[in-house]
Amino acid sequence: MNVDEICIVGGGAIGSVLAYFLYRSGISPIPVYYASEESYAAVRDQGGIYVYDKTLNEEYFVPVKPRVCGTPLDKCFFVLNAVKAYAVPQTLDLMRRITCPGSLVIMLQNGFGSLEYVEENLREVKVAGGVVYLGAERLDRGKTVYHGGSVVITGCRKVPCPELSELARALRLSGLELRITNDIDYYRWLKLALNAVINPITAVLKARNRVILEDEGIEIAKLILREVCEVAKMHGYFFDENRLLAYVKRNVEIVSDNISSTAQDIIQGRETEVDYINGYIARQLGKSNGVNYVLTLLVKLAEKYHRG
Repeated sequence: MNVDEICIVGGGAIGSVLAYFLYRSGISPIPVYYASEESYAAVRDQGGIYVYDKTLNEEYFVPVKPRVCGTPLDKCFFVLNAVKAYAVPQTLDLMRRITCPGSLVIMLQNGFGSLEYVEENLREVKVAGGVVYLGAERLDRGKTVYHGGSVVITGCRKVPCPELSELARALRLSGLELRITNDIDYYRWLKLALNAVINPITAVLKARNRVILEDEGIEIAKLILREVCEVAKMHGYFFDENRLLAYVKRNVEIVSDNISSTAQDIIQGRETEVDYINGYIARQLGKSNGVNYVLTLLVKLAEKYHRG
């Protein structure tokens, strides 16, 4: 295996920051697959992407090899899929065509549903789940701001994935910590709780993450997390509401200046992942009067309004 054979599917905020960390670890140039011809052309003409690292107060130019999702050109041992959850089905054929026997696909979406979909429909290769603790904001097609956070937790649910250790060693040189777990679903529940609080509140208010730390934000967070704990318990995961709230507050403080992916989507008039986050909790509860159900409707209304 060769860690240089790494492709990124999805050149948005998280995909761009991953390319930045790969570049810092000495892996370059990195193939990055874009959904739109416009993004592909912008990055091609620029020769790469710019990432402003707020933790270092410095901008970096990252040479990447832009690709269009409909035109696979590479064979990749590692595929980091960073598209939005709702776009995952559209990348299935691409992943089949750029992988080979022994390849490992790492799914990095928010919420629940996309990892399960790929595990079911891409059985030719190994599939891992990934939980991303990175704050990033895409300013335009070729420029992203990295706000902080340096951990990605990953693991396979179906089969052992010792290959992850090699990727972890390569990325550690960049300052990004790839942690490997035998129970990725535990961390997916933690991240779901975090996203279920941050994403809808910041999206409706079009505000940065720090708004969660206001008194009113904390009270809404408590209501959200109560339902998250109820659903997690249905799946065999038992969380204490107070400890989960403390976890959310700690993580918000780390990336308080970031703006969530859902808020960015609302501002840019794009579709959101709310169905995979708060919508998932609401559907599992089977209620039409819970706080996650109401927040899902509010985000969908904002999405519809800002998309015209």
